[in-house]
Amino acid sequence: TMPRDKGVKDPQLLDWNATQGHILTGGGKLNKFFVEGRDYNAPEDLPHYLKTARITSETYDKWHTDGYRNEDLVGAWRRPLFAGGWKESTEADTIVFNLQSPSLFIDIRFPLKRPEYLRAKSGFKELTMDELRCLARQHTFAGYTKIEPKDAKSAAPVATRHHAIDWNYHPKFPRARPNRWRIELKDDGTSFKEFSVALDSQQQAVYMERWALYPNGKGPYLALRRITENAGGDTTGHESLLVIVGNHFAYARDRAHPLPEFGSRLRAGGCANLVDAAYEREDRAKMIHMLDLEGSYGEVYDS
Repeated sequence: TMPRDKGVKDPQLLDWNATQGHILTGGGKLNKFFVEGRDYNAPEDLPHYLKTARITSETYDKWHTDGYRNEDLVGAWRRPLFAGGWKESTEADTIVFNLQSPSLFIDIRFPLKRPEYLRAKSGFKELTMDELRCLARQHTFAGYTKIEPKDAKSAAPVATRHHAIDWNYHPKFPRARPNRWRIELKDDGTSFKEFSVALDSQQQAVYMERWALYPNGKGPYLALRRITENAGGDTTGHESLLVIVGNHFAYARDRAHPLPEFGSRLRAGGCANLVDAAYEREDRAKMIHMLDLEGSYGEVYDS
């Protein structure tokens, strides 16, 4: 096995997932202010419910047939601002590629602090334990964006994202609150604001994200979802999505399932936390298993 090294000492990089989580939860307040029955219905609105229950395909097909398709947010989006809990994240620290079709989406987020040496490596086998730990600091998730009401003429449409693929997914640690937010679309369609449905004690959104189109981020689109069955018909973990919008494309491929166990003492999930737990136990195989989920982005140029 490769030994640990001294290559990952940057606290801003190691804390990237925790910082993003702090902003998303408004400094840990999201669970308090996100009220079941008022702001969402459980379990059906929770992002990992369909995946864990293994009813993703039939549910997505039904939503598509029932007309839950929305053109307003179709595009390739960057994220200039993410704010909540008295912290902010901008394009100075994180690059985001959020590709949305009328139904399926792929959302990929990379910290800019990610070391350059990763570009020179050809696979997990060439990475040290510390380099593997570094690689856990990123995020890819993909699935279905269900926007209500269906006609999208409401003054405050609400989007709920259901994750078929998620870097932070583990069945023992499902996300406890929905990925559910209000949409404020700029009149010309080039930008929108995402406001948490959960409101704090001052009736302000717990977090806010502002999105803006990439150049050539509008245009023809295509969204494909592929499922490969195992023996016995188990499709869990053999899923991939491809979304193309304008000149931009993104691809997401799930890790193999079932996922490794981490014992009863671990109290919190998320890929970075689980990889760190395996790192402390010097369990290289579990680290690689959790990291083996692909999120790729590209852009097509005229020759």
